Amino acid sequence: MESVTDEKPCKQLELVQKGLPLDWLVRAHSARNMETLVYLYDQRQKWINEDQKLILTILQDYENSGAPPIPANEPPLLHKRHGKKGTTPECPKIFIFTCQLLDLIKEEPTIWDKANCTNFGYHQPMRQAWCSISLKLGGWGAMPHVQMLKQLYRRRRDQYNIDHLRLGKPFVYSEKLSFLKNILETAKSDTCSSEISLADHIGACEPKIDYEEELKEAPEFVQRIMSEISARIDEVSAQHSPETLAHYLTKCCNAIVANRERLAVSELFEEPEEQKFENP
Repeated sequence: MESVTDEKPCKQLELVQKGLPLDWLVRAHSARNMETLVYLYDQRQKWINEDQKLILTILQDYENSGAPPIPANEPPLLHKRHGKKGTTPECPKIFIFTCQLLDLIKEEPTIWDKANCTNFGYHQPMRQAWCSISLKLGGWGAMPHVQMLKQLYRRRRDQYNIDHLRLGKPFVYSEKLSFLKNILETAKSDTCSSEISLADHIGACEPKIDYEEELKEAPEFVQRIMSEISARIDEVSAQHSPETLAHYLTKCCNAIVANRERLAVSELFEEPEEQKFENP
């Protein structure tokens, strides 16, 4: 009888033999164009019924080996249609992908609903929302992939706001973006008001983090650690130049970004509650 230990390598080999692109995660970390976005989405659709946790393990092993993208898996060029800006549907693959992205964003009011969503603009809920969207679109929560999704969304949102809502021009994504209509029109009327204060403007900015509130709700040991860190920062600031501190903080920020990607897919590795407490 085959043991559970032997079963995993067999399943991994089976996925590879089925044609799983080993550089899928590598390409997600180097996403720079629409071709890559569409390619990653196609892979997600193709492998959606397979064990996602196992797939990610295979992809991470390949990436950690330092292997480069596989030339045979290079995303094909997309033939984009030319016409009046915003009025002509893009090539079918780009159009389908963009519609799917906008549908997923609609389901995440944390990203866009500043009128009704209490989590709007806060860093952690917004990061989780974008990473969730990235996972569903085949990007595994990789930060370059998330950034590409944000850019595409903001570009389409601004086209919808300026060309369609303000200038009345037809726009191919107007129906998909109609959930933003009230939000954008409210923002437009607010901008025209001369009564708006600097405090109101700062309060509307995103992302925002209520550090004091988050710290109050943190466990006691976290509060103690943060207090120690604060004291240490004061001590180090008095001993080193601003340039040295800036270099060090840059390294810290890069490490945090890398850790975000790990957290974005960590739920794939969480065992069900019944398994966590199962007797050996």
